[in-house]
Amino acid sequence: MDRFHIPTVAEGLIAYAVERQNGFERHQQEGFPPWSERRRFWTDAILHGMALLEGETPDPKLMERYDHEKGTSRRGFVTVPASPQLQQKTIRNLRRFVSALEFAGGDRRRQMNVVWKLLDDMSSHLPWAGKDNGLDRTRDEAEYALCRMTAQMPICFTRVLLGGDAGPHWVSGFVPGSVTDAEAVRRTAVYRDARLRYPEVKKWPALCTVCVGRDLPSAIGMASACAFDLEILNRIGDRFLKEPGVQQVYAGQMTISASPAMAESWRSVQYPSLHGNRPLTAADLDVQERIGVEDERINFCLDVLADEESVFGRQLSSEAEDSYVQAYTSYMIDTGQVDDTLDIVVRSPGGDEWFSCILTDEARESLRQKLDTFCVNTYAEHLPSPPVQRQEEPDTPQAAMEAGYSMGPAMG
Repeated sequence: MDRFHIPTVAEGLIAYAVERQNGFERHQQEGFPPWSERRRFWTDAILHGMALLEGETPDPKLMERYDHEKGTSRRGFVTVPASPQLQQKTIRNLRRFVSALEFAGGDRRRQMNVVWKLLDDMSSHLPWAGKDNGLDRTRDEAEYALCRMTAQMPICFTRVLLGGDAGPHWVSGFVPGSVTDAEAVRRTAVYRDARLRYPEVKKWPALCTVCVGRDLPSAIGMASACAFDLEILNRIGDRFLKEPGVQQVYAGQMTISASPAMAESWRSVQYPSLHGNRPLTAADLDVQERIGVEDERINFCLDVLADEESVFGRQLSSEAEDSYVQAYTSYMIDTGQVDDTLDIVVRSPGGDEWFSCILTDEARESLRQKLDTFCVNTYAEHLPSPPVQRQEEPDTPQAAMEAGYSMGPAMG
């Protein structure tokens, strides 16, 4: 007997997509694909996955109908919203799909994650949310299943807490691998974000809790959690640590100094360097915001406009993974120049991955001018000029007069 009635699921998800197209849309996240594109991807993946679990060949006509119905609705034809009965049947089939995925064998978490994302999206749409159609329960079951499945993976990860639970400044998150010393903490995205958010904090109390999955006794030989693992961990939060199968193998406290010298050392060695077939230019970057002053540096967040393959040598962002690229640079007040190293971050739901890219002297000067123009247009002020360097003392009174010095009386 078939576990899923795929035509019903298709009908329900098509009706849902049309309703979202014709109704209020969620806030568009900067750097992410439009919600309509994501819903199409989720629907296609779910219908495809259901067919494969049933031993059937996926029917391409279902997605053809999906596109046709949305196109017809967009042109102004009358559309009928999903009835309560269709909502219930659709969600009931999605719930069966969640259960089947968890016990199908292999790592089915990405398929499970697609179902969770669609159900979470439905929860933001009033005609489907808040009704007795099983939506909330099915969404929670998908999240619990993801939690259980991830706890049984042979992975190693660390929960990093900076600043302490009491605050006033604190940041926490999960990072890959075993993080057990101050230098390793400085290399994490959690520490980097803490420094960007609270540049005034010079010392960070840190608690690192190293854990492994699948009830394994130690982190030796374990693979570090990947970006997808971290997406699940950071979404679920600290309660994941209590999940059966998760074992704590180390816990240590330390203080991380954010002194200028250490910050420079950490910054120069932290990130792998990227190289493309052409250098990055100022025209490839768009200034998003000025994010504060730290250690005589004015920090800026940038948007990358260039083709990633050409300037970085690889594609960093991914629509399928909901990831996008940002860049950070600093204007150094003491020299009046832009840093020669650009920090590149790949933002994704599972956490951030950091890289670096070297700027040419020409790109640095062009970027400095671009940052100055941004500050003038946004804050009505130029970038500060470097402090005037003290000139060498003139050798003679005449030279002193020419240099503008005022000679005082001779000291006896």
